[in-house]
Amino acid sequence: MNYTQISKTMSRRDFLKLGGAALAALMLPNMPVHAAPEDYEEFFEAPASLGRVAAWSQVVRRAPSPTAERVGLLARNEVIPLHASVWGEAPWPSNPVWYKTKGGFVHSGYVQPVENNPSSEVMKYVPKPGAWGQICVPVAKARAAIDSEYVAWNLYYGTVYRFIKAVRDEDGTWWYQLQEGLSQTPSLYIPASSIRYIPPEELAPISPGCSDKWIHISIEDQLLTCYEGEQAVFKHRIASGLWGEMSTPHGEFRILYKRHTRRMKGEFAGDEYDLPGVPFTNYFTWSGVAIHGTYWHNDYGRRHSHGCVNLPPESAKWVFRWTEPRINYHEYTREAEPEEGTLVVVT
Repeated sequence: MNYTQISKTMSRRDFLKLGGAALAALMLPNMPVHAAPEDYEEFFEAPASLGRVAAWSQVVRRAPSPTAERVGLLARNEVIPLHASVWGEAPWPSNPVWYKTKGGFVHSGYVQPVENNPSSEVMKYVPKPGAWGQICVPVAKARAAIDSEYVAWNLYYGTVYRFIKAVRDEDGTWWYQLQEGLSQTPSLYIPASSIRYIPPEELAPISPGCSDKWIHISIEDQLLTCYEGEQAVFKHRIASGLWGEMSTPHGEFRILYKRHTRRMKGEFAGDEYDLPGVPFTNYFTWSGVAIHGTYWHNDYGRRHSHGCVNLPPESAKWVFRWTEPRINYHEYTREAEPEEGTLVVVT
């Protein structure tokens, strides 16, 4: 293996080719990649039919430019239609993608692509230790009891939880009680329609038994590439750690342990965070640095995190299925044996 030869520095144009619809979609060899046109303001398909505002507010502008006239203001968790994506004027060099929505254009960086696909299937009997599920509506309302009027948590599209029990209220509505992803003990309830069941086959290993898997993470290019030997099998833009103490560490590591989901909570340099249901986590340091899915931004190609490597949830799921060690469907955590975990090279 010679990762220094394989992972040569990308040009800015090559870097942008991994943007567009690929910012929110899995990128595999046979899937299309939208290239940046020579002229901006060219439209292409939006990554989803809807978008959830993931920041405290976002400005709608008359044209896809940070200097265009302001025509509206969107509040946090507001759900908007995404009519198209467009290459516009980048507010920062790594992300020139805007979304056309009702009334104008909003930059993609803090708009999470979502769908509103309530589940019509209810698992009335949930076998122990439970089943994995993924939020399938823009925002699911979690409550301490099925008859409570108080919303304890907003749970966001793409986040993952184990549900352990189904109960029915007086109106005939089914609810699931959640566990991992929020708490390691039975906790809140959400309407069963808000979460879709993830069957075991959806989490089946990819290329099991392949002995020469490794991952290259380029901080300069903000790019993650999965290799089998010298063959790249997956690429996606990332958002790595910020600078200083929050930077993603450089060096050679191995996947140490994996979790289907994790509530990430803490405080770093005065920045507090509490993020339930972080999906498909692959830890490669004992200090908690991981490759995982992200829902609090949609801005891949520049640094964002406290050290972790951010990917969209579907891309994180691919990496989770592909990396070693393999994790059993019913396990919450799987720790790797010595030298078992997939090699991770960060440069």
